[in-house]
Amino acid sequence: MKERSKIDKHLYENRFPYLLLATALQVFLVSFFPDRHNTLINEITFSIFILANINLVRHSRRIIIIMLFFALLSIFLVWIPDKSELGKLLYPYEKLIVILFIAVIIYHIIIVIIKSKEVNANMIFGVITIYILFGLIAGECNLLIYFSDNTAFSGTFDPSDKSDLRYFSYVTITTLGYGDIVPVSRVARAGAVFFSLTGQIYLAVIIALIVGKYVSHSDRKHLKQKEQ
Repeated sequence: MKERSKIDKHLYENRFPYLLLATALQVFLVSFFPDRHNTLINEITFSIFILANINLVRHSRRIIIIMLFFALLSIFLVWIPDKSELGKLLYPYEKLIVILFIAVIIYHIIIVIIKSKEVNANMIFGVITIYILFGLIAGECNLLIYFSDNTAFSGTFDPSDKSDLRYFSYVTITTLGYGDIVPVSRVARAGAVFFSLTGQIYLAVIIALIVGKYVSHSDRKHLKQKEQ
């Protein structure tokens, strides 16, 4: 029991770096490097990603039940092949559930960051994770848009390769805009504007928040030193 409690404590204390690692694996390793037909890697890394998110919120009783429900449902749906009849039928629901799941995680991390009184490693890991997760949400939204309208995007991309629209999402939120993939429909263009603006606003706000907390913590530290 003691050994188990040590492992449990270690997992929770390092929940932010583990989540960042799992998110990076899900987004970059799966989307850009492995063979596009190697779906097993995607399913395994997605399952690890879900577990890392559960580890993040498991001490928060208010949302853990909802998160467990979303997690189990997401894992079940992602293991169904997209090309199967059942996979095609459930595809939009899978994307919506994943988007909701990630949105709740982002909200939870933001609350932790706001409540934190000082700039520490967990805050930095959390800030980076939110930005990557935001790009992941944008990618899921673009995949959903393309599923409902296969003329929503044009350019040099493979419709059967999910990584192309995920790549477009990260290019959009960072406002790089290479022009190889272009939003054509009104919904796709609205999404591109929303995610590009939100990506830049997030960077501006989060930098101001971190600097403010750092200055505030430094001031309190100097005051304590003077009082001593």
